[in-house]
Amino acid sequence: MEEQPALTWRVHRARESPVRTAVTAAFILAFVVLTGVSFSWLMALVAFVVLFTATHSYFLPIEYTFSGQGIEVDKFFFTYRYEWSRFRRWFRTTGGIVLSPFSRRNFLDNFRGVHLLLPKDDAAVVAYLERRFAPPPPDDRLKLNEPPAAS
Repeated sequence: MEEQPALTWRVHRARESPVRTAVTAAFILAFVVLTGVSFSWLMALVAFVVLFTATHSYFLPIEYTFSGQGIEVDKFFFTYRYEWSRFRRWFRTTGGIVLSPFSRRNFLDNFRGVHLLLPKDDAAVVAYLERRFAPPPPDDRLKLNEPPAAS
């Protein structure tokens, strides 16, 4: 397979939907203030850290890079790198894609795979993946009477 040029895109969900961001920030602020008044301001600080850690991928931008070696996911505080050899196929989800280590559909796809958020114009990302991976088999559904194939 010939080497494809690197593809980079950034997703910032908080900037894409300001109303949802304002509601979420108001909820976090109200919870932190209520915790500070009810318990202590040290507990309010702990509550803020826990809530921010849980929602940091929403509030902070995430940058994705496809290169010849693999995928890099930069989540501001942490950077994850995955080699292409780890993945066998990909499929769409709501708002993103999952890169799966299984060659056929498996109930562990969402746990073992890597979920990537897509930009509003996702044509370049989809085209890159279509060139990198073989098309999925025509019947990629799990059957109730047979176990999933081991990969």
